This record gives sequence, structure tokens and C-alpha cells, in this order.
Amino acid sequence: MSGTYTAHLAEDCGTILADGSKALAYRHRQIDPYIDLCEKVTLDFSGVRSANSSFMNALISGLLEQHGEPVLEKLVFKACKPAIAVLVEAAIELGISKSAGKVVA
Repeated sequence: MSGTYTAHLAEDCGTILADGSKALAYRHRQIDPYIDLCEKVTLDFSGVRSANSSFMNALISGLLEQHGEPVLEKLVFKACKPAIAVLVEAAIELGISKSAGKVVA
């Protein structure tokens, strides 16, 4: 399969993203299977009102831990409000640090 896949976070997880264990289960079910199959995987935050670091770290830094920094070339972050963008960026940095072995968590 080539092309793109879009994960609609508000539709699938709700408008408040605050549960890391739900994010992990969602990632395993809705994102991981498409990382190797698609050229682009879009995480669509349209409609998401708020989030926390627990959710973002489980969702995004876990992807980097599992697939390495090159996965960023496949990921597209759509419709991130400023507060959500900060959490996304922090999760990316954490994932890069973990994949490089700089952080053990």
C-alpha cells in the first residue's frame, strides 16, 4: 500500500486527549500498522480542544522509540492548536532522545 493514511484523533479518541494508556492502545491499533505501509501518516488534531503530555508522549514519542527518527519524514501533524503543538514538539524531542539512548524511561 502506498499513499496516505489519516488518523482522526477527535473522532477516534475524543476532544480532550488526556489518557496515556488510551493513546498507547490507539497507536498500536490505528497508527503502527500504517507506518510501514504508507508514505505519509497524518495525525489530524481537528476538533481536539486540549491534550496532555501523557497522551502525546505515548502517542508520538513511542513512535520515535519504535521506528526511529526517520519516521518523522512520514508523519504529518494537522490542525494543531498552539498549546497542542507545544506538546507535540516536546513528545518528538523526548522520542528522539529515547531512540538515541540519551533518556531511559
